[in-house]
Amino acid sequence: MFISLIFPQQYRKPAYSGSFYPSDKEVLKKQLDTFFKNVNYKEKVEKEKIIGIIAPHAGYIYSGQVAAYSFKLLQGINIKTVILIGKSHHSIFKGAIIDDRDGWETPLGNVEIDKNIFEKLYKKKNFSVNKTLLDYEHSLEVEIPFLQYILKNFKIFPVLVGDASKENVELIANDLYDVLKEKKNWIIVVSTDLSHYYPYELAKQKDLLLLETLKSKNINLIYSYLSSKKIEMCGDAAVFILLKIAEKYPDYEVEILNYANSGDTIGDKSKVVGYGSAVILKKEKKGGDMLTEKQKSLLLRIARETLENYLSGKKLPEIKVDDPVLLEKRGVFVTLKKKGELRGCIGYIEGVEPLYLAVRTMAINSAVKDPRFRPVVFEELKDIEIEISVLTIPKRVKNADEIVLGRDGVIVKKGFNQGVFLPQVAEETGWSKEEFLSYLCLHKAGLPPDAWKDPKTELYIFQAEVFSEREFK
Repeated sequence: MFISLIFPQQYRKPAYSGSFYPSDKEVLKKQLDTFFKNVNYKEKVEKEKIIGIIAPHAGYIYSGQVAAYSFKLLQGINIKTVILIGKSHHSIFKGAIIDDRDGWETPLGNVEIDKNIFEKLYKKKNFSVNKTLLDYEHSLEVEIPFLQYILKNFKIFPVLVGDASKENVELIANDLYDVLKEKKNWIIVVSTDLSHYYPYELAKQKDLLLLETLKSKNINLIYSYLSSKKIEMCGDAAVFILLKIAEKYPDYEVEILNYANSGDTIGDKSKVVGYGSAVILKKEKKGGDMLTEKQKSLLLRIARETLENYLSGKKLPEIKVDDPVLLEKRGVFVTLKKKGELRGCIGYIEGVEPLYLAVRTMAINSAVKDPRFRPVVFEELKDIEIEISVLTIPKRVKNADEIVLGRDGVIVKKGFNQGVFLPQVAEETGWSKEEFLSYLCLHKAGLPPDAWKDPKTELYIFQAEVFSEREFK
């Protein structure tokens, strides 16, 4: 005799309705309706290019309006699966936690879990099930009513992480992308708040620095700022996973949609929590801006062979180049590092020679003409790593507000005084924008440290494609 067993469906019950958000369905719908009606975008966003959004997860009276700016972007998009990523507020652990239940419940109804993704990820060693931690965590649950209000016929896939180390982030991002690249109609929702319990103005300073740095896409700089406490975000690991997945595309950009803190929403400005909303969009690379791996490798080889011959007293090698990109006149810097420490760096801000010749010239100048260092000798070359920065054409900006640290190099000019910092200086030093510009004025341009605030001082920005020998070993 065959007995068929039918197991009842298992849904996670809402743990934070009635505290973080209303437990009454109609009250909740009314509150969400108000949030979405109050959204007013400054610029149009190309929805078809959205990879993911970032939204806060505090109580709705504090952060709901900011969150609505992210979620309203999803309206009208055919989304079948939402990958919901948050970081545990209660436990530190490697890997990521996923859910083997059928779905999650909120006052607005049930939403199913994408079992297809679960089956694929559960086989991987970096993913496990832990209902206790999932049920105790609020940062994922509070995002779901926004999704239920704005989307139809979708599933979720909740992912909880507990370790923001680069290694863990890379592993989770790679595994998630391996599954997602085979699917269609998905989007990532990342949950994080910003600074916690600082006075209003200090919190705003920290949060705006974080949002500005996000726009640079410079993950190492964000890690540096988090480590030095210049910025805070409780969902750091989740944000990093989204950025690492975005890096799988030819290019991407981060747009900031809205910012406020609890001082703006409930009035008490003595100790506030910051909230930001952002969207990550696919972006097409401009064909002429980027170098191929072959071009990069050749430029590094030219720099290395130039130094080997020049420092050993030999004739410089003859270079034959017919690549039109390498024949363009481009600004370029050559940086020499000995066991990780700067050993020389000199370059052209603007195009003076064809790129391949400029690299040869600047390799020599960096080795023997940087006034900050004694000349490099041949015996040191074995310990020296060569880094090349190929620059875009500098563009003048009205003021420092237009500068994005980690993305932009900066030129400061006043009278006959001029100084330049490459984009990677911000990452290597961990300076804030004010520190970056003050050091640039004082130590590179010979100007007063606050000269960048003077309307008579000219500020220019440029971007750089940076590559080094380490990448080709």
